[in-house]
Amino acid sequence: MNKKFVEKKGILRLDVEFIIGTRPREGGGALARSSIVASLDLGSSKVCCMVGEISRNGEIDIIGYGVAPSTGIKKGNIVNIEAMVRSISEAVLQAQQMSNAKIDSVLVGVSGPNVTIVNNRGVVAIPRSDREITPHDVERVLQASRIIAIPPDREIIEVIPRQFIVDGCDGIRDPVGMIGTRLEVEVSIITGQLTTIQNVVRCVQKSGLEVEGLILKSLAAKEILLSDDEVDMGVALVDVGAGTTEITVFRGENIELYNLIPLGGDYVTNDIAIGLRLPYSQAEAIKRKYACAAASLASDKPDIEIHSIGEASPRKISQKELALIIEPRVQEIISLIHKELKTVNYREMLAAGIVLCGGGLLHMRGALEIAQKMLGIPVRAAKTDMYGFDHTFTVALGLLYYGSKNRSFGDRDEVRDKSALSFFERAKRILREYFLG
Repeated sequence: MNKKFVEKKGILRLDVEFIIGTRPREGGGALARSSIVASLDLGSSKVCCMVGEISRNGEIDIIGYGVAPSTGIKKGNIVNIEAMVRSISEAVLQAQQMSNAKIDSVLVGVSGPNVTIVNNRGVVAIPRSDREITPHDVERVLQASRIIAIPPDREIIEVIPRQFIVDGCDGIRDPVGMIGTRLEVEVSIITGQLTTIQNVVRCVQKSGLEVEGLILKSLAAKEILLSDDEVDMGVALVDVGAGTTEITVFRGENIELYNLIPLGGDYVTNDIAIGLRLPYSQAEAIKRKYACAAASLASDKPDIEIHSIGEASPRKISQKELALIIEPRVQEIISLIHKELKTVNYREMLAAGIVLCGGGLLHMRGALEIAQKMLGIPVRAAKTDMYGFDHTFTVALGLLYYGSKNRSFGDRDEVRDKSALSFFERAKRILREYFLG
């Protein structure tokens, strides 16, 4: 737990305590010169809150975090609002106590079986005599791209620019400062089921917070786990969580595929509980300590002690016996991933292969080997052991980066704060060096 992550020039320093540098609090000095941003990751097994402090010169401190068990989400959907509110409140309270900061609003990660992505285009004229494109013009064209017919039971979560076009010249990522008379943008519009979004917002608001923004979880994780080269070449980010498996295919600025499979690591635990007649909590503990996804790699030695329900005394089983229960479920999860990836001809599209993350499979020895054998292309594990907390904070940290890079201090209409963006670009490179080795 003594792992440190330090930017060499002292701009960013993160350690296991999440205390960075000195931040005078008396008299509101530090807070008067900075902006607090917080993120919230709502998962099937845990709720994570992370707090960052962004100064006027674009530096950020990760100053607090909190984690609470989650009991209100099943298969990506909120099923118990009061339980979810308790989990959120506990995680936020921990983060506030550690950071000594009041959290009023949060960036919230969303996912779910009803998330869809559609493409659209927006167009605006540049009427000024100098014809120089400004951040306000970019905002106008992005707003124009949101004009799309969607069913009344759906709501736009986010609009992601794929490319800008100035007077017919395409492939532009940032048109600010260019000269032109016509500005176009091609976007991917992420929509979600209205009631699902309303339930998320309701839980956050009942916890005493406002929702500053909703961000697709895989977009947040992408900022931390994937390199620019991988994204440009084509890569699939597969997040196997406790109750769901989220699959997102990125290629360049495009999201080629997004889907959520209602199957995750909890199903492996359930199989162990049924197969060995164990309480669920004991099955989870045994999975975490001894699980091997491939029976061919498991030990024959009977050294795992279990106490099955209805038996008078404990008995010992081998890791291979455990693996024979686990392996079929792991193969099922990977076969469902394969089925989804086949819809985009993944063998040709994913030149950078597949990146596997999340706590559902990665801790199991042999899971990567099974995935690579069944999928037939390179599969690597995301290095998500930052601060010694394993994968817990990947999405929360990504939410801070993804949301904060478009947040400015003065005028909220500005598309982005230049100094903050330059810092985050530096921080992004450092994080990737750590994660990708």
